[in-house]
Amino acid sequence: MGIREKTDKIRSLGLRGTVKMAAVKWKKRERGSGMLTAPARKEITDRILSRDYKRIIIFENHFGYGNIMMQRPQHLLRNCGDSETLVLYNSYYDIDFQTRGRVTKIGNSVYLLDLYYYRRYLMEAVKKIPHRYLCVYSTDTVPRARIDEYLAEGFRVIYEYVDDINPELISPRKIGLITERHSHLLADSRVLTVATADQLYQNAAAMDPKCRLIQISNGAECGRFSPEASTDDREYLEWIRQDKIKAGYYGALASWVDYDLLKRLADDPKIQVILIGVEHDSSLQESGLLERENVKYFGKKPYERLPGYVRWFDVCMIPFVINEITMATSPVKLFEYMAMEKPVVSAALPECMKYDAAVTARSQEEFVRMVHECYEQREDQKRKEQLRRCAWENDWSAKARELKQCLSQWEENEG
Repeated sequence: MGIREKTDKIRSLGLRGTVKMAAVKWKKRERGSGMLTAPARKEITDRILSRDYKRIIIFENHFGYGNIMMQRPQHLLRNCGDSETLVLYNSYYDIDFQTRGRVTKIGNSVYLLDLYYYRRYLMEAVKKIPHRYLCVYSTDTVPRARIDEYLAEGFRVIYEYVDDINPELISPRKIGLITERHSHLLADSRVLTVATADQLYQNAAAMDPKCRLIQISNGAECGRFSPEASTDDREYLEWIRQDKIKAGYYGALASWVDYDLLKRLADDPKIQVILIGVEHDSSLQESGLLERENVKYFGKKPYERLPGYVRWFDVCMIPFVINEITMATSPVKLFEYMAMEKPVVSAALPECMKYDAAVTARSQEEFVRMVHECYEQREDQKRKEQLRRCAWENDWSAKARELKQCLSQWEENEG
């Protein structure tokens, strides 16, 4: 970032916002183990640890909880907490805390906390818990040195291998660190690698045949994605037309979205294309898609409000190009769409082709045809039941249960 860009950013954030940004950047530098823990925070830590837990999972990350879209780490770890398992989720962002203590309870035995202020005391205090795990994300930038600190203290590592390690997903400044760390973790017997897709599982097994490896796909918070959800967004409700096929997509608007396919859908006057989500890059604006009258981008919406928008989709889409990134993707939205009992048309992604409840298309023409066919079948009760059943089989509670079963087996086999 040049001097001018930095100056513009400081002006847009203001003094207070700039100070907050600088504080987060400082913590991410991973210099030492953070500040000495104040007495009040020691008391908070002792209170959290007062129950006799069998295991603890500490999730070290640099992206926080509410600072990003709700995806796998928030869902999976929130569902892991129970009477035996304590989960501590790191965040350096103010958005995740309501008090100066910088700790927030978000579920049963699940806490957000700023490890910069808690880590030193915590590392000593958790020694009473028999089974201790550090969890790290494959595309995040927690360095090897931090992971080695945990290993030296007797922790094991849960390595969430969630995406292809690809320059389109990771900045050039960071990909070297992440690639080197990846091979190091796969080779360590104290690390359990959790792949989310067949392609990632195969990649890990080929890279190190001896690595400790399991596969757990993504899932959905099915209870949140109720078919009865609603929205009072006037702009949205006034734009959609009852006499049109409303084909919707939410998620990242990025280079892996097939904008040519969406243009082909927009060529059909019977279809309205609805887009909701975060602009990950400039691809949406550069595509020319938004120039079409029957295409509307409604921006980013809060996670808890998404179901109200999806309720008005006639057909839900996963319109991705087929490349190394998407071949290794287990789309969270697939299961959320199904929980809403909405027909799903996806590009021919391997992780979507596993489920009979979803329809996959290998060409633009087939995709458009499937949108029309799914629209005609959208009220079919047997199909709705199939979608609902598939979604609940992949609820995040089931994914968390599967992970903890694997940890229990590891603990029994190796003590």
